[in-house]
Amino acid sequence: MPALSRLTVLLCDSVPAVSQLYEELTRSSLVERVVVQENLDEAERAAAETAFDVVIVDPLSTGLTRAGDLALGWSAAGIAVVLYVDLAAVEEQASRFYRGARSGLREIYTLDKRTPAQMLTAETEAMLIACREFRLLASGPARTGQLFDQVRGIAAETGDDKLEQLVEDVGEIRALEVARSELTGSACTAHSVFLSYRFTEENGYVRGLSGLLEDRGFTVVTGRRADGYVGTAVLNRIRDCEYFVSLMTRARRFAGDEEKYATSAWLIEEKGAALAFRKYMVLLVEEGVDDIGGLQGDWQRHMFTPTTFTAAARDAVAQLVDRGGREEESR
Repeated sequence: MPALSRLTVLLCDSVPAVSQLYEELTRSSLVERVVVQENLDEAERAAAETAFDVVIVDPLSTGLTRAGDLALGWSAAGIAVVLYVDLAAVEEQASRFYRGARSGLREIYTLDKRTPAQMLTAETEAMLIACREFRLLASGPARTGQLFDQVRGIAAETGDDKLEQLVEDVGEIRALEVARSELTGSACTAHSVFLSYRFTEENGYVRGLSGLLEDRGFTVVTGRRADGYVGTAVLNRIRDCEYFVSLMTRARRFAGDEEKYATSAWLIEEKGAALAFRKYMVLLVEEGVDDIGGLQGDWQRHMFTPTTFTAAARDAVAQLVDRGGREEESR
């Protein structure tokens, strides 16, 4: 198998803001070349003149409206786009950041500017691998089509009956693959929320939280009837939802510690699946519940007690509304 070509990267941001990332990119074996442009005019001109594989841009520092439009345009053209942003700052203005057509930015890869220095190498490599996969998926069908047309032309020129039959068979298989992908596509359902919870809470916290979500226009999906088993059906439900909300309540007390509790194991498994599917996640965690795993920011977690649950649930739902850029629509 031939070696995969290395990536050419366009980095658009002020030099001080991207100096460390630039060093990581230039050291990576996945990268052929890195070009830095400090403003959108220069970046747009460079992208028009050179076929870059990856564009990394911070819409918050370069201009949200124009950078958002450019990022979506580059992505639609098959360029792997990365938003190199302070994710906490994005969350603070989510309703503006993802407003209107910019809701498409939610599907674009992000790299947090607050990534600890000791983790930046690993995060950069993961980002580059994702970008290379995106480029292969974007360019693969076009390359396959070009090769198919060439073989079909050779068959017509030579009059080779066996080759012509082979071309017809391959064409039929390609058509079936396209039809299958359209039928089995895994695009998530807009405004849908997978709600993960202990089933003992179904008639209490869950009923109230589901009502709040539905009042704000969300469709609530659960793992009900799975009986705590995180199998293929539950994984598919998580995958197909736009958001993931977990209600982590006390299940059992830790041995030797009367103040700390564990939640149900399957809630942790469902949370892990949501992370793997890169779902936007909000956790409602009962006071005392410990060891729920790591997250990228406290803004994804809302602590509550029985007396503060309603307020915490409203904050969590409002966060989802802001994330979807639907603030005006929901009012």
